[in-house]
Amino acid sequence: MKRGLVAFLMLVVLVMPYAAIGAKNPWEKELPFKSATINYTLSGMETGEEVLYIRKHGKESARYRTTKTSMLGMSMINRSVEIMTPDWIYNFDLQEGTGTRSVNPQKLMIEEYSKLSKTEKEKVEKNAAEMGSGIMSGMQGSLEKNAKEILGYSCDKVSVMGSTIYLIHGTQIALLTESNIMGVTVKSFATKLDKGAVPDKYFQNPEGIVPQPDPEADQMARMMAEQSISMLKDPKAFKENNQGNIMNMVPGKSDEISPEEQQQVEEAMKALKELFGN
Repeated sequence: MKRGLVAFLMLVVLVMPYAAIGAKNPWEKELPFKSATINYTLSGMETGEEVLYIRKHGKESARYRTTKTSMLGMSMINRSVEIMTPDWIYNFDLQEGTGTRSVNPQKLMIEEYSKLSKTEKEKVEKNAAEMGSGIMSGMQGSLEKNAKEILGYSCDKVSVMGSTIYLIHGTQIALLTESNIMGVTVKSFATKLDKGAVPDKYFQNPEGIVPQPDPEADQMARMMAEQSISMLKDPKAFKENNQGNIMNMVPGKSDEISPEEQQQVEEAMKALKELFGN
């Protein structure tokens, strides 16, 4: 569930402050450009380069990373590709020659939201907007809109869980990320943004690697999507029905999640739990 689980929690939390009554779908927003290629430089514990390819106004993206991780006098080369479509997220480890496929959490949020009546949608949007600041505060975080201009784009500053992220205003596209989690520092900053067309080749699976399905991750993502919409639809009823046991939505330990990601999950879920009470 791993990286996808952390991404899911951040998806829910970061979208909340942008919810607006009458929006088509808070989890289905188009980017201000049709296509783009964004180059990043990474420094800190992980050094190297990353290229993010975007098309169809953000409905599809491909992230290519070539980095070196240094720790305790040892270095490891990482080469990975993440391809996101409206339905799936594919993760490929080019060093190991392996790949996985899991459902796109955003798709599940869109599906759950679409099931609601007009009145329920209005409640979800209203509660999301009101609760967004509460959840950010529970994570000792904050959101400052239009805090900085990067590469010609006004960016919102999100400070949460040991990280400071500058996102293109109203989107989830980060142009600058600085984090210090458990003493591990990482910085990623965009050096170039080209809005030209992106070739299809970057959205094709790496040759020779067949992505394997991850049903456990799919099941967890769907459960969390259902729980999240239920929580936003009627916070009081959700608290009573679940007796405050929101932490049960996440396994306590997993050999497949890093200590940093485990801490992020636990802090995110702790914030949600505190928001509704024990």
